[in-house]
Parts: sequence; structure tokens; C-alpha cells
Amino acid sequence: MANMTILTPAAIMCALLLFGCNAEETRTVEWYRTPENKVALETKLAECKNNPGELRNTPNCINARKAFELNFTSGKFDKVREPDFGLGKK
Repeated sequence: MANMTILTPAAIMCALLLFGCNAEETRTVEWYRTPENKVALETKLAECKNNPGELRNTPNCINARKAFELNFTSGKFDKVREPDFGLGKK
């Protein structure tokens, strides 16, 4: 019976350490790249930038940075139309 008393709290502690109490769901690069998740991407990038010592190598920070990089290099941003100064295209 003494073994069970020690084993149960040890098992609970191991489970908490392995799964974490405040673990967030891991988001994919594609999830961060979708337009409806733009605010989440910007929020995650700001969070990672604010605490790089702890968060730099977490899956969500890595995926958010990669999504930002892909969006930037693929031209997934608002295009600026060149002005025609009222002259029209020729």
C-alpha cells in the first residue's frame, strides 16, 4: 500500500511535466498564412519578439516566423497601385 501512495503522486507529476499545464495548441505554417488568421500571426510574432529567450524555438514561434517569411517573399501582401496622375495608361 505504501508503494501506491508514492506511485500515484509521482505519476501525476510526470503527466504534468510531460503535457504541461499551459501548453498551447501548435499551429501550422499554413494556418498562420491564411488571411483570417492574420491577427493571430501578428500577435504571435509580437509575443515571440518580446520574449525570444524563452519562445524563440517553440513550434508556434517557428511556424509564425516561417509563415511571415513566406507571405513576404511570395508577395502575399496588399499591392500598391501605381498612380497614373490622371493621364491614363498608354
